[in-house]
Amino acid sequence: MFVYNIVFRNNDRFAITTLLREIGENTLNHHCWNRKLNKPRRLNQFFLEANEHGTRLKYRYPQKGVHTIMEVDKYELPECGWIRVKVK
Repeated sequence: MFVYNIVFRNNDRFAITTLLREIGENTLNHHCWNRKLNKPRRLNQFFLEANEHGTRLKYRYPQKGVHTIMEVDKYELPECGWIRVKVK
């Protein structure tokens, strides 16, 4: 029997662009460097994921898969565009 976790994801490009502007390039680079990740290049590979523990900015790397870049609870988050998803 599989146990699924319920998360909410947001792929809205406008909301993510606004959030990335608020975060700033230096902060984003700092978090990527701390996690030993390459600097993200494509906007359409970013997404937000929220559960009961917090909201995270994630990125789909072509060869590495999905990685969490940073927690974004202290920033202004979008109200619309959240989709409920089951993940393993």
